[in-house]
Amino acid sequence: MDESELLFNLFYFLLCMCVIYPPEEFQRLGFTIEQLFSRFLGDEYLDFVAYHIRRTLKFSVFATQQPLEDNEVDPDFPMPLEAVAFKTLTWKMAQRFSVLAVLAVPALIFNWHQHNWRRHPINKTLAKYSNTPDSYSAVSSDISTEFRRQDVYKRKLNSISTVIATENWIIKTTMYNVNFAHQANTALSVAKAETYNISQHDQNDTLQMISIIVRPMRQGVSDFHIRINALEFRSLEDRLRRPIAIPANIQFHRSVIDRFVDVFKAQVTLNPIFNSEPITDKCFACMLAEPNIKINKQCSDVNRAGAPLTDEACCSNCYCRPMWCVECLARWFAARQSDVDREIWLEQKCTCPMCRAKFCVLDVSYIRAPMATNDAS
Repeated sequence: MDESELLFNLFYFLLCMCVIYPPEEFQRLGFTIEQLFSRFLGDEYLDFVAYHIRRTLKFSVFATQQPLEDNEVDPDFPMPLEAVAFKTLTWKMAQRFSVLAVLAVPALIFNWHQHNWRRHPINKTLAKYSNTPDSYSAVSSDISTEFRRQDVYKRKLNSISTVIATENWIIKTTMYNVNFAHQANTALSVAKAETYNISQHDQNDTLQMISIIVRPMRQGVSDFHIRINALEFRSLEDRLRRPIAIPANIQFHRSVIDRFVDVFKAQVTLNPIFNSEPITDKCFACMLAEPNIKINKQCSDVNRAGAPLTDEACCSNCYCRPMWCVECLARWFAARQSDVDREIWLEQKCTCPMCRAKFCVLDVSYIRAPMATNDAS
């Protein structure tokens, strides 16, 4: 195999992988199975189940029809005899496996096609939800009808799978199959939450992913997992009719506000402590926690470049007594920011809920009672 053949094979392999597992750039350009064979697949909104049957068939055929080129070892290329024998054996095994796959997939598709696709895995799953034995047409029709409604939750989990929540169904589409769960007899629980640092310089810049186990109660229907961004949890939860059980040892941000509250609290921890007399009242907002913060101007009235701010942009003193807990003040702060500028919420300013004095996060301090001092006798 010379250099040109090696480069061609490498390029061909990468192209096939990008079509099967398309990155965002390929999706924008339309180089995906769904878009390249859109005429064959039809419209997902007209017949949801039939569309995904054709889609899984196309994926199966495309994945097994990638030809393996018969490349002999270059006799002039220096290589030990053991390596030559191993490469030859490996290549022949790969070729035989490829031929078997090419022959097996049409046979498998022919088996699925029997009795109007009744043996296809999708229809076999739907038949288990049907009230009529070995019939899936009514279930398929109901799913297609619900999918066409406006209040459907649909999110891409990655380039090859999607989660869909309709009025009565939870659906996960994958490359070769589609999982179904009827909400009326399904249990959902959070299995784990994973946190990833996006930036090495900012520990607060994180991404949380949660895994949800969907357990259908129907006999013969397998469980499946949904892995979504934690910020999408609230949207999915609002669309479901069943509660999602969250173990006590799993913590995650259910919304952008929840994440901002944690970042806000972390910054307040770095600010100087404000000495205050003990507070016996409850937080003015939640009426549950005790007030534990005080707005006290201590920031420098300069911008990022170090230039002085205008009088209108400067923070001002707040003379209100401590009346808020840090979580309620953080939610008040976030509620007064623009949804467009979420990345810079922490750099923005807000007004005191009572006196309307302007403040920033640097002006918020935890309170502490002054230490009592005894006069020397």
